[in-house]
Amino acid sequence: MAAPICPTCQTPARLTDGAEIYPHRRDLAALPIWKCDVCPNAYVGCHPGTEDALGTPAGPELRKARMTLHHSRIDPLWKKADQCGAYQPEDDRARKHIRRAARTRVYAYLADKMGLTTDETHTGMFSIEQCRQA
Repeated sequence: MAAPICPTCQTPARLTDGAEIYPHRRDLAALPIWKCDVCPNAYVGCHPGTEDALGTPAGPELRKARMTLHHSRIDPLWKKADQCGAYQPEDDRARKHIRRAARTRVYAYLADKMGLTTDETHTGMFSIEQCRQA
């Protein structure tokens, strides 16, 4: 696995852990985190149970923009898709399938509108400008 590249300084990030990034949070100490050693406070977490970066390292302003976009704008579009009235899911498996399909459609729509590929369309990869555009 290649280290993610910091979009600000183009430096490969270094794999560290939550103890370095969040010294006051013992519950996060063992989590793998990619950190840019050049840009102050620029880091990105990993997919659960892996050392695969969730995106590219980001400083506080960009992390906030990404989280706001993800949690306030994108997630609500797909997380309740099974409750929109168009479907009548029979069980939890059906509900998860509906949500997963809706998430794929949301990101495909966003990719199309932003002129990106679906591989490039993830909030963890976005710049401040892309967060505003999305």
